[in-house]
Amino acid sequence: MPKNPSPPPRLGPARLSHLSRLGPPCVSALVAFVIACWGLTTPSFWRDEAVTADLTGRTVPQLLRVLGEIDAVHGFYYLLMWPVTTVFGASELTLRLPSALAAAAAAGLTALLGRRLASDRLALTAGLLVALSPFLSRYAQEARQYTLVAALAVLSTWLLVRAEDRRGWAWYALSVVLLGYTHMFALLLLPAHVIARRDALRSWAVAAGAALVPLLGLVAFATSQRYQVSWIEPLTGKALLKLAQALGWGPIALIPAVLLIALGLWRYRPASPLLRVALPWLVLPPALLLGVSLVSPYYVQRYLLFCVPAAALLVAAGLETLSWKLAAPLVVAAAVATVPTHLDQRRQTARVDDLRALSEIITEHRRPGDAVLFTDVRMRPALTVYSSAYRDLDDVMRRTSPVAAGDLKGTEISRTRYAEALADRDRVWLIHNWIPFLPGSDRTAGAKRRALNETGLQKAGRWLYKGGEVLLYRRVPAAEEPVDVRPKRADPAGLAG
Repeated sequence: MPKNPSPPPRLGPARLSHLSRLGPPCVSALVAFVIACWGLTTPSFWRDEAVTADLTGRTVPQLLRVLGEIDAVHGFYYLLMWPVTTVFGASELTLRLPSALAAAAAAGLTALLGRRLASDRLALTAGLLVALSPFLSRYAQEARQYTLVAALAVLSTWLLVRAEDRRGWAWYALSVVLLGYTHMFALLLLPAHVIARRDALRSWAVAAGAALVPLLGLVAFATSQRYQVSWIEPLTGKALLKLAQALGWGPIALIPAVLLIALGLWRYRPASPLLRVALPWLVLPPALLLGVSLVSPYYVQRYLLFCVPAAALLVAAGLETLSWKLAAPLVVAAAVATVPTHLDQRRQTARVDDLRALSEIITEHRRPGDAVLFTDVRMRPALTVYSSAYRDLDDVMRRTSPVAAGDLKGTEISRTRYAEALADRDRVWLIHNWIPFLPGSDRTAGAKRRALNETGLQKAGRWLYKGGEVLLYRRVPAAEEPVDVRPKRADPAGLAG
């Protein structure tokens, strides 16, 4: 060993500056990822996640066949998730982890954008606010694409404000294509982009126009599958309040958030890059979607999740008017205020359906030779998740499987054959979800119940789970009285949904 070892190399000013610039995005992304992973597998899968598990578990040709009939607007997400399911399976962890990573990306990219538009302090504050958002965290724990949409919305906006030459605008155009394929309603961000780059309208128009060309096919498919949104209810004042609370970190933090946005508007000039980007982003997409929904219902709160980063940037602008000694406690207070909502979102029964509880009921009481039928034909993907509970159960009304039919529901035998299918069955499970998957998808429910009674099968047990009920029908010999099994009830707090 040499007597005088050389000192370790020092980081030069340029390197230190580069590392400091990475600080806010990395910290924000890490905090968002930790929050997203907190209780990631606690909530039960629900019907939409069951559809993700079902479709991504098929081959690519089978998946593409389904997209021609239903869910074309989600097709890009399914294709992205297909290798995940193929390699790692369809557990709650593997299906939801990509959403958690996308939430982390959304927070980190928000910090990156905030530094570009204002300062390192604003960047860190905005990134942390995105990470703390219960709205974002809710969908970071779901096997759907909404946090990915949020991340791509921030990415496309960051590329927009950086675009100067042909190459920069090409990257922006590519991001818009990805954004549109991930969720078509996210293209409502484009009018906000017009205002953000009104200094380069011609370049923006060329880039956006080029991006929209490959999206025309998706628009055509979505138009032909419009029946998929027939379940959306008309707009109400309550829905507007819930949207404001979601974008404002919950009911407790909403008023402080509004006041801080007002402070930010006072602090920055209207023509400042920050307001020119963030304010239209927060205002225009909701206004456009809500306006259209007054004529024909299209509004669903999660479709506007990609506006959370805009709200975070504006609240961070308001916090920047305050000293660190005052701003830091306010951020901590906001974090504390969101805890009850975060905890509520991490219950097993936090979703519309508790498919885990359903599978546990079947597992506990099933017997060899049992059959199963659905009042809602589109609930068959429920058999895909927690599948061990349904192994060897005969789907007695099914004629063709969903895979063979190229859809989610498969085909069923005609009503005239219901009695024939049930004639030799001694035990049949009837799964009835209270909210139909789509209007009319439960139209055979009454005929199936009548057929069970007419063929000598009598109700022997009833259990409740969040989202529905499961009934056991049993063939009772003439000399034996019907057996009544005391219902097994789910968590009473969860039955309200």
